[in-house]
Amino acid sequence: MSSILLKRRRHRYEAVLELAPLIDVIFLLLIFFMVSTTFVATKDIPIKLPESISADAESKLETLVITIDARGGFAVNGSVLSASGADEIADALLQRKQNRGVTSVPVRIDGHENVDYQFVIRAMDACRKAGFTDIRLSTVKSVN
Repeated sequence: MSSILLKRRRHRYEAVLELAPLIDVIFLLLIFFMVSTTFVATKDIPIKLPESISADAESKLETLVITIDARGGFAVNGSVLSASGADEIADALLQRKQNRGVTSVPVRIDGHENVDYQFVIRAMDACRKAGFTDIRLSTVKSVN
């Protein structure tokens, strides 16, 4: 009887996991995903801001106006600012607000159509720091 048991043990198949087909499938999936993926080399997305029609109808006496030129230069009510940080813009807004003697003043941000959007965000951040809540955006083709 012991000889029969030995024969069965010798012919018993062992389960073996073959890695070659698995590796082939993984490489095929990798190649498929690499070919079907598109790679974008640009860093920023160009945003074409719409031109505003209603901004010209507002009275400039009632509104503080932040003007942003195409290169990112700032002006508040026509006065060009030497520094273009959010704190400097906020200080200029607060100074103009105190000169008017009113508590609630709307702010309009006039941005050149080709200005980087980071400058518009900086102006909005300055308005928030200065405590302004009524902020309007407009796009202009040329800044005077």
